[in-house]
Amino acid sequence: MNINITYINHSGFLLEWERCYFLFDYYNGQIPDLDNDKMLLVFVSHGHGDHFNPEIFNLYKEHPKTIYLISSDIKLDKRTNLKYGITEEILSNIKIVKPNEEYEIFDGDKNSIHIETLKSTDSGVAFLIGYNEKTIYHAGDLNLWMWMGETKQYNNDMRARFHKEISKLEKTNIDIAFAPLDPRQEDWYCLGLDKLLDCANVRYVFPMHFWDKPEIVQRYKNDSKTSKSSAIIMDVSKQGQAWSLEI
Repeated sequence: MNINITYINHSGFLLEWERCYFLFDYYNGQIPDLDNDKMLLVFVSHGHGDHFNPEIFNLYKEHPKTIYLISSDIKLDKRTNLKYGITEEILSNIKIVKPNEEYEIFDGDKNSIHIETLKSTDSGVAFLIGYNEKTIYHAGDLNLWMWMGETKQYNNDMRARFHKEISKLEKTNIDIAFAPLDPRQEDWYCLGLDKLLDCANVRYVFPMHFWDKPEIVQRYKNDSKTSKSSAIIMDVSKQGQAWSLEI
């Protein structure tokens, strides 16, 4: 099966399948032209400004086959709906998702899109999606956010919470994973991705959330521990970069 993938920016990616699109965590950058005949699923892992842009609701005007999966930490009420331009029609196509839940959507051919959520160690959720016998994982901000300047207690708590959540992916076969590789964590930048690769059987990894330092991807690939994993680390480096994967 062929999947087309476009890196939009930061944690934003577009996946194109035969019958639908998955758009993850768009906040800025150029979204490629979309086929109006295909369903568009827009995933928003949480409400931070680098993962959520209300402009996504404008997509519905041109693409009425759009369904939104919005993390429950984003509060949508009458005031915000008016501010974001969310009409009653758009609202009927929004599914609010919570951590550690399961959801099901069907594409135009009535094929199941099965969605599980994990609880982020920062805010919102991560997505584990089963579709066409393939599994896609988008971490959002679920990561091992340990910081050199934080207290030992904070970092120990963070490690415990992350390991509890990521262990739910133990021995899971993941075809494509999108996961943070954040240079702000200095020498600990790779702890979260390392643990993901220890837990799950990942085929392709698209590093994300590296801000304006894409060179961190090559640093990770050169790291000796990375070579022990069978996962293929993709060279994500610039907005608009595209791949076609046969999986």
